[in-house]
Amino acid sequence: MTMPVVSMDERCYASNWTMPKNYGQTIFNYTEYLMFKRGAKYTRKEIATIARPENPPQGGNWDTGYDRIGDNLFVFMNIDVPGRTGHDFDNHYDPKTQTLIWFGKPNSHSEQPLFQQLITGVLKPLFFARWNTRDPFTFLGTGAIISFQDSVHTVQGHTCIKIALTVQDLRDILSSNLQSLTEVTQETIEYGQSSFLFEKHLEDFIINNWRQLPIGNQYEIYQKDGQLVGQQFRTSTGPIDILGLNKDKSDFLVLELKRDMASDIVVGQTLRYMGWVQENLCSDSQKVNGCIIAHKKDQKLDYALKNVPNIRFFKYEVDFRLVE
Repeated sequence: MTMPVVSMDERCYASNWTMPKNYGQTIFNYTEYLMFKRGAKYTRKEIATIARPENPPQGGNWDTGYDRIGDNLFVFMNIDVPGRTGHDFDNHYDPKTQTLIWFGKPNSHSEQPLFQQLITGVLKPLFFARWNTRDPFTFLGTGAIISFQDSVHTVQGHTCIKIALTVQDLRDILSSNLQSLTEVTQETIEYGQSSFLFEKHLEDFIINNWRQLPIGNQYEIYQKDGQLVGQQFRTSTGPIDILGLNKDKSDFLVLELKRDMASDIVVGQTLRYMGWVQENLCSDSQKVNGCIIAHKKDQKLDYALKNVPNIRFFKYEVDFRLVE
């Protein structure tokens, strides 16, 4: 069996569980997929800059568990490790129920306005987790609350709210068995077409097969001091999926990846990264181009790209093939 072939065209004790009023509803904030990529890693500062670029949050609630920006609640979870404030909550993923178990701050409960809005769906939680207090956070996605429980006692003697949520594809995101896609072979028999589960899988595939793709003929993945640094290249406005440099050094290439549909908002994301590269990496003679890679696009993106000639769109296709 070979891997897919890509082609491109232009986380105690207490009383009873309570079911939220919106039990059974799916609470997914679709803008999450436009701001953050599930399975990707971000520092707290990068999350702040992406979430509110004009005035990034810092200190206070932002550094101590969770904070609200608009209708989104940004939740920073430590799993299997105490937080920097010394609090130790049993945040974890329950594989039997396939739910994420999350504990609120000390003295939190369901009658507080923030949790009332969370339970009723007014607030959408975006979950970022880490297993080491020094590591960046992994974006898990947006949760749908299944149940909650007040007056839960933690190992440190605090009482707080305990919430169980479902998060789309969470088991796959947390799985330690996920491996990068590997090299393409051409001696294959077509079996069918699909798209990648996460942008991260698409990203790894492109990195591993760079020289076999059209962009690999003209660009190299960006290196610094002999080290390959172009994958998830860190900037003050967030990580660039892939950063390339023309083989003749004339221009940089910013690649923005979407596993499924790309719309016009992706143009703004790409331009933001391009502006950062122009300001921080380019010499006076160098330019910056952009490239959006997705499984499909909508008409809004078509219109947006008409006036942005230095950003190209490539459609990818995935063929699953079997070899005897």
